[in-house]
Amino acid sequence: MPSVLQQLSAGRQITSMRIALECSTTATSIRQGPAVQAGTDPAWFAYLCPAHTEDLPGWPGAAGAIGGDSRLGCGVVLDYRPTEQVLQSHADLWLTPLTGVDPQTLKHFWYDVLDQSNRVVLARLEEDGGEDGPLQSLSMMLGMAVQNASEGNLFQSLVPLAYCETVSQELLPRPGLAPQ
Repeated sequence: MPSVLQQLSAGRQITSMRIALECSTTATSIRQGPAVQAGTDPAWFAYLCPAHTEDLPGWPGAAGAIGGDSRLGCGVVLDYRPTEQVLQSHADLWLTPLTGVDPQTLKHFWYDVLDQSNRVVLARLEEDGGEDGPLQSLSMMLGMAVQNASEGNLFQSLVPLAYCETVSQELLPRPGLAPQ
């Protein structure tokens, strides 16, 4: 019998696995994002606990109960969108609010966006005395994303950016945000 993840992916490659909210509860509901193109499968699936299913009625897509063997935590998002759309989602949710770097200003040239964002984080880290903490972790992982982008591998840059998204929750208030 196929797992819940295998059923949901319908043979598609997961572009990114993200943690969009901080919650230690096991998910019991799933919310699906709109299709990337009409007539295709959902762009993403968000796993939510009962409290967040009720607290986040503004998230797009209908919520339904999870059946099968899923043990994912609340806040996990499985994303199937193209890399550039996931990068834009990161920019919308945490990167631009945290750094002020707007991808549109840099014509969505993602290496430049990530590099400039990393420079802002490094400057903030220096101002804060370089103390070990969320900014240090963010800087390290954002640096990895920049390195991947410099090598032309935007897809691989999504891995450290997913970690950055989780760390950014300690730095930014994010009530009720949905993947965009």
